[in-house]
Amino acid sequence: MRKPVNDAMASRVASLLERTRSTHIIDLCAGGGGPVTEIGRILAQERSIPVTILLTDLYPNVAAFKALEAQSGGRVRARYESTNATDVPGDLHGLRTMFAALHHFQPDQVRQVLADAVRKRAPIAVFEPLERTFRMVVLVGLVSFLRGFTHTHRVGQLTPARVLWTYLLPLGPAMFAWDGAVSALRMYTAGELLELARSVDAGQYEWEAGRFDVRGPFGAMPTTYLTGAPL
Repeated sequence: MRKPVNDAMASRVASLLERTRSTHIIDLCAGGGGPVTEIGRILAQERSIPVTILLTDLYPNVAAFKALEAQSGGRVRARYESTNATDVPGDLHGLRTMFAALHHFQPDQVRQVLADAVRKRAPIAVFEPLERTFRMVVLVGLVSFLRGFTHTHRVGQLTPARVLWTYLLPLGPAMFAWDGAVSALRMYTAGELLELARSVDAGQYEWEAGRFDVRGPFGAMPTTYLTGAPL
């Protein structure tokens, strides 16, 4: 199912690619791929931007990367060497993106991520789902708890131990709920992202931070973003 949030993120990525005259994306902290491959499809097929994507991660998910490469028709490649978002190799050129990853970084580490982009004159676009509000903490915690029941049997082998700790004594769903709630609590606001960006840049970049909502099954779902490009 197509997600409206991907269309909204693709629009901002397209604007930054056009402004910087680039058609290449370096996706940092890619994990299992996230939304970047769908965003790449939207850019290529609906916006006529011949984009190519390089997946990178500190701990590359080799199986996921290989599957995405095989499915992409050449649009997606992967870097199987460890790639640190705070010190990206200088020979990797293009728009740097991060999706649902920045909240894992402490403020000093966020500054390092942004400072590395500024130092190497690389445009960057960061997108963070959810926000640090009571509603989102409760909602994400509850949905994560329920998904512990509905998704466990879809992943791996359903062993007796997994049945015990999921369906009889729901420790697994409780851990999912805790992880989701804490992730919401760690989200940066647009103001905080802009302040961090300006703290590493002496007027060399044009920064934009904000948030947008898309309609979801539980009401408006927010996404916070930060984009930056060399002047």
